[in-house]
Amino acid sequence: MKQFVKRLACGVLAIATMGTLVGCSREAPSTTASSDRAPVGYKAIAAMNASAAEKADRSVRTMSREDKIGQLMFISLQGTTFDESQKELIRKYRIGGILLDHDNMESKEQVRAFTKGIRDTANTSSLMPLFIAMNRERMQYRPSLMLPWTDPKLLSKQGLDAVSSLATRTAIEMRDLGFNLNLGIMVNTHSFYSYTSDVDRAARIGETITKRYAANHVFTGYEYFPGGADYTVPGMKLDVSKETLMDDDGRIFAQLIGVTADEHPMIMVNAVKVTSIDANDPVSLSKPIITDWLRKELGFEGVVITDDIEVGAAVAGMSIEDYAVRTINAGSDMVIICKHTKHIKEVHDALTKAVENGTISEARLDESVRRIMLMKFSNDQ
Repeated sequence: MKQFVKRLACGVLAIATMGTLVGCSREAPSTTASSDRAPVGYKAIAAMNASAAEKADRSVRTMSREDKIGQLMFISLQGTTFDESQKELIRKYRIGGILLDHDNMESKEQVRAFTKGIRDTANTSSLMPLFIAMNRERMQYRPSLMLPWTDPKLLSKQGLDAVSSLATRTAIEMRDLGFNLNLGIMVNTHSFYSYTSDVDRAARIGETITKRYAANHVFTGYEYFPGGADYTVPGMKLDVSKETLMDDDGRIFAQLIGVTADEHPMIMVNAVKVTSIDANDPVSLSKPIITDWLRKELGFEGVVITDDIEVGAAVAGMSIEDYAVRTINAGSDMVIICKHTKHIKEVHDALTKAVENGTISEARLDESVRRIMLMKFSNDQ
């Protein structure tokens, strides 16, 4: 069960290679000429006197296909030391994000050295910045390493001031350790990890945490769209209407999309089926749910990320390679690869082949890369 929770909660964290992240603001579309495709490194683009949107557009125009595909991949690393094999993994696959969890952490000094190694590798290898993430709410409490996260239901009862205080202190702590993403704000109301069963209160808690983290230059991600059940249980089937969901956890996401757009949160999807909307595919493979509902109807313009691809593929009854390609075409932007290093190559090769043969169009690839780069540039300093 411990391994299952670890893999399921693989919400990943990544550190920006150019340092910590700055103020998040919605930007107007770029007007830079699309014919300008001369290769430009990340540092040069980051230094431009331009909006985050313009920088993201410039990146998409000048990045290689290899770099773009790497941005879609969010991986875990093993051990407590950042060694040469891990450096090579990041360099070879041009990785977009890194997840660290309990097993990667021993002390503050060790974690700082680990995350610094990730940043330095990206900087010295001319890579795009990485997300460096953890699921802060579910980290094991270690007095010498980090503050305890108050039991969610108890924290909710203590009030929004207590939520704000804890979010501020833990965000500062995460940033000090070298993280820039807390991937794991549980905003569903039906999970063991839920803060409350009250939909509107859950939205206010999610908003409070996200805004306090953003104020301290750390991104967040919400778990799990569209809710309505215990979404920490992959393979569950939920047979309720969209209208019912919008009176339940769906309303939480609708509210958060509106009030935290400037903070650029991610939204995580997993392998639960909502049969009334898509009888064939789980949420993570469902274009009607991710693209049509989450993006077009609710207006979410940010990064959509999967839960652990190994769990999702098993639940969907398909290979990891097929799962990776199908979730991108359904509307996801990043895939989490939690456990086995061999899956990194498998996913990379599958995505590369899919782009080369047109299964994933260049336009679809660019959509995801632009969202990812806009998020990264919005917090760059």
